[in-house]
Amino acid sequence: MNYVFRPHEANFRQWCIDRYPGIPERGREFLRHLDAPDFTPPLWRHQKEAIQRSIYAFEILGMKDVLTNVVTGGGKTAIIGAVIAYLMTVHDITQHLILVPNTIVRARLLDGFKPGGKDYVFEDFPFFTGANADLPYRLATHIMEPGASAAGIRSANIIIGNVHQLYEGKDNWRVVAENCDRLAIYNDEAHNTRAELYNELVNKLKPKRFFRLDTTATPDRLDGLHPDSEMVYVYGIREAMHDKVVKRVVVFRPEIEKVKFTYYDWETKQEISAEEVPWEQIEQRKIPAVRYTMNPQPMAQQIGIALECLRHQRITVPISEEDGKPLYKPLLFVVTLNIDDAKAVARTLEEQTIDGVPLKALLIHNQSEDEAKDEAMSINKDMRNCKYDAIVSVMMLREGWDVKNLSVILLFRKFCYTQIGDTKFSVYGPQIIGRGLRRINTRGRDWEQCHVVDHPIFRHEWLWEMIEAYQYPESLNPGDIIDQAKIPEPPEQAQLDLEATGAQAEKPLFDLSDLPPVPEPEVMEPIADWRSYLDDCQYELKGMVITQTIPQVLAHNLDSGYDTLDASEIPQIDPALLSTDAPSEPAELRDRLARRVRELARTALLEYDGQADTRQEVILRVVHEHLSRRFLAGIRLHDCDSTPLLQLVWHVFDQVKANFYNPRLIGSILASPPATQEHAEQAGHALRPA
Repeated sequence: MNYVFRPHEANFRQWCIDRYPGIPERGREFLRHLDAPDFTPPLWRHQKEAIQRSIYAFEILGMKDVLTNVVTGGGKTAIIGAVIAYLMTVHDITQHLILVPNTIVRARLLDGFKPGGKDYVFEDFPFFTGANADLPYRLATHIMEPGASAAGIRSANIIIGNVHQLYEGKDNWRVVAENCDRLAIYNDEAHNTRAELYNELVNKLKPKRFFRLDTTATPDRLDGLHPDSEMVYVYGIREAMHDKVVKRVVVFRPEIEKVKFTYYDWETKQEISAEEVPWEQIEQRKIPAVRYTMNPQPMAQQIGIALECLRHQRITVPISEEDGKPLYKPLLFVVTLNIDDAKAVARTLEEQTIDGVPLKALLIHNQSEDEAKDEAMSINKDMRNCKYDAIVSVMMLREGWDVKNLSVILLFRKFCYTQIGDTKFSVYGPQIIGRGLRRINTRGRDWEQCHVVDHPIFRHEWLWEMIEAYQYPESLNPGDIIDQAKIPEPPEQAQLDLEATGAQAEKPLFDLSDLPPVPEPEVMEPIADWRSYLDDCQYELKGMVITQTIPQVLAHNLDSGYDTLDASEIPQIDPALLSTDAPSEPAELRDRLARRVRELARTALLEYDGQADTRQEVILRVVHEHLSRRFLAGIRLHDCDSTPLLQLVWHVFDQVKANFYNPRLIGSILASPPATQEHAEQAGHALRPA
């Protein structure tokens, strides 16, 4: 997404130095109030700058649709709250519409914007003063949700709801259209709304829109689309770690010496061949990352590394001076690609212990009972006594799910990005890492850590390189407490001296003015003929057992460099716990495969643009057709009674998933969807071993 504020940097700095000329006097008083020593608690530097830039863009530059790109955990709710207070105080805007992508984000914003909420932003920060000091307690909040009357919108000051609840033809839209004449709009987690749908809605609201602020940590998506607002501020993970606004991120990856591949026949289980290769030659084998990491032995080793990280996190938690107990309980968050693997991981975790205490895991996926989803939403309510040790998720719990004591993230999936010029764009990877970024105590001295357990087969170097690193001088062994004194401190954060003059005062802490132009992301070129592409895909039709030798584990401190862990001290997990054999009965095979296919259609769209909507049916038809043509001799999955063929589909399904997680393929299918009737050629293609 293009950064439009670059030409205005110098003038903006001078505007701050001159104490905000050219805006209404009440606006100048508001901004001076944010600078005052008695404004407590003080805003973070980046929060204040995001507010200043939004107001400057609106009042001085005449921009009505702006976007601030602020890291997860960077306090976007306070930024929205400040803009609401400014518009109410200075321009008498009394109706504010906050749009959210899902119920998780809505629940978080309810805590922030509903009087009496546990994190009510207008109680936390004194944005209203003087005659307006009691205004936060007189604000009316309306929640747009299924079954709720739209009548409350008429008298509400703050309206919160999902963008889908406002599409034309619904009661909410009618009431907004008829009763909201001067409306301020806020789109939280703006990247997660399908750009064309959101832009269509915003265009309909523009005659009533007084000002719009989009907030997100990841404005660009894999499909190349982004909100149509103008980006005026960027504050990423790198800067936030520099300021200690978010946790320190430490990435753990096994250093693999060699890998043994044992090939076997799926039906007879008889070994066909075996070979051992050095890790340096793995890339030549072109093994899908998901097939490698979900093989039981590598999977078990990754879980062992994660448990060692969790144990390390627990022994480093600060102790309460009041009762002598840890201030919080560190939790493990596991990200998998499908429900069967997630169940295997959760089951395996509950077979393990830390310091003799059995672990308890919460499994969350789109088929979970509402009770489990409610449990996930309530985990953050008691960080000291949470009954769970781990949360295992399948494409769930992304933006908006804020559990501050998530201390270890275990990745069993590969993240994707698109690249335009030298710039990489990704959404899902930063979102997942963002779940562990929020600090426990944002003002405390102890800088918490988030450990991320990665695997070199994922080739995530691009993601970790987005964050600059300093060098930590000594190795880190299991059980060691990191000596903070040995980690180079970032330079002291200088506050902007509004009384100073000259070039020094004009220079921002993170100067964006000299950055090279950021190219506009373009929609990825789709695959020209997706049917031919799928027909030509190569599949490995033999079973495979992977055994990897790990001499040590590298720990990449994203602010300080590489350390190592001794692999011999990592807990040993039995790989047999993670095996998921194919069912033997055709009826059960068909049922479980059908659920896998439907799950794939959903998650492939989430991977593509974050929206698992009615387009699932298109992807679902294509996946079923692909399985029929390539593996089932032209027979539909639901009609197949052949146990060997169904088991073949079961065993290659991870490879099928890897194909459909290609955003270029999904883009091509959506651009040229199949007809409602099945593709005419149903004469199954011959199987083509790799």
